[in-house]
Amino acid sequence: MIAFTSMATAALVLVGCSRGTDMTEVEAAESFAEPVTVTNCERTATFDTPPQRIISMNDHVTETLIQMGVGDRIVGMGYGEQLDPLPETVEQYRTIPSLAQEYPTSEQILDLEPDLVVGGMRSAFDDKQGRDRDTLKGAGIATFLFSEYCGQGFSDLKLLENDFTQLGTILGVEEAAAELTGRITSGLEDNRARLEAAGVQPIRAFFYDSGEAEPLSVGGVGIGNLIGEYAGLENITADGPKPYFATSWEVVGERRPEAIVVLDYGSTSATDKIAFLQNHPVMATTPAVRDNRFVVVPLDNFFESSRMVNSVETIAQAFHPEAFVE
Repeated sequence: MIAFTSMATAALVLVGCSRGTDMTEVEAAESFAEPVTVTNCERTATFDTPPQRIISMNDHVTETLIQMGVGDRIVGMGYGEQLDPLPETVEQYRTIPSLAQEYPTSEQILDLEPDLVVGGMRSAFDDKQGRDRDTLKGAGIATFLFSEYCGQGFSDLKLLENDFTQLGTILGVEEAAAELTGRITSGLEDNRARLEAAGVQPIRAFFYDSGEAEPLSVGGVGIGNLIGEYAGLENITADGPKPYFATSWEVVGERRPEAIVVLDYGSTSATDKIAFLQNHPVMATTPAVRDNRFVVVPLDNFFESSRMVNSVETIAQAFHPEAFVE
């Protein structure tokens, strides 16, 4: 579990920094009244000034940083080919240089001289690609990894609250980070309250990520399972030990899902995934397939970000429409 070590105690005034400013201008950023120390994924780092040259490694991280008001500090982003950024972020998102369709190389990162690299998945800091956190630290670059991928799972919203508090503190935007956190938590809680008020009962659901020989599904320790809980679902593979894990069609069939959430990404379309399930000899016997109870959710909405609210609303409205009748 991530531990928040300390927080800046004084108000912070930031010196304006346009994208691509040189390092002398970055050094002009006003220092914290006291150094800020955070422990992220069992790594402790201390910041004397708020980072001004950020590389965002994942699109949901980019959106989060824009929502916190520091989009103008992002000098480059990975996964920059997002076709459908959140409406509130799209204008600034389109101005940020895309470094790669997926992750930038270590050379690209070093060339931009960032003072902070933020990753939303463990693969952002791949040691085989020379961009692991130790290597970047050796180059004088601070890093931050969203706790979803620290290896502890994601059992509740406290991890998101802690991550966003830490980011807000080291970036000097505590109020904006708190506002974003509150918007996410209230959005999720409001949806759950709506379902409870309508008296709906959880529906047994199967989360289908991918796979034909064996299905990759959502376990009981990740954001997917948490989304299901807020959306009024009972995850039939919640006994899985990882956020995503491989199970068997026999297990899924025996557990008789009443609804199926299809994650949309990659080269296989959601339409093709649904067709595969409809024609699968085991899945065709389940109530979910028999009653054609599918909902499609973009994989982008299953990460630690405000998109969690979008996914919960999409799923809840699909499977509990009675709770949304005005």
